[in-house]
Amino acid sequence: MLDPTGKINQIDRFDYCRSYVLPGAVETNIPRDRSQLGSYGAHEYARGLLIETAQQLGARPDQLYYTDDESTCAERWDICRDPGGCAAGPITLSVVALQLAVPLDTIRVTVMWFRSLDDGGRHEGWRLSLDGWPVPEQDRTYPPSPRATGALVARQHHAAAEARLRAATR
Repeated sequence: MLDPTGKINQIDRFDYCRSYVLPGAVETNIPRDRSQLGSYGAHEYARGLLIETAQQLGARPDQLYYTDDESTCAERWDICRDPGGCAAGPITLSVVALQLAVPLDTIRVTVMWFRSLDDGGRHEGWRLSLDGWPVPEQDRTYPPSPRATGALVARQHHAAAEARLRAATR
């Protein structure tokens, strides 16, 4: 991990200056742009993830699905540090699932972030998975910007492709 603090490349004020519009061919469950007054910032973040990741990979954006939910530690063992769960209040969990088409392949990216309001940030974090595999060195407290996330995905995808190529030539 290049940033042990997890704060470099986190969302900053410049990310709020960008506006992302999804192409008409993208299958999605959120609005394609932020033309509606009072639209969710999480939707803008999700659109930004898809557009920036597609740009970094030179891919065609195919799908974007956004969900959010409230859970408890007992229900979500994967986000609690205590092995048996704890008594923390509701934890807000947001997930963005992307699908991008690159030549001869389809890439599936999942970004998850979670937060509990009543325990001082103990249950707060951001996680990235690529094609169903978690990228553990990128577990962070603060989410990186859509552009930085696109770069992380591109780096991970290229590293995995190189590893597959090396394994095939042995």
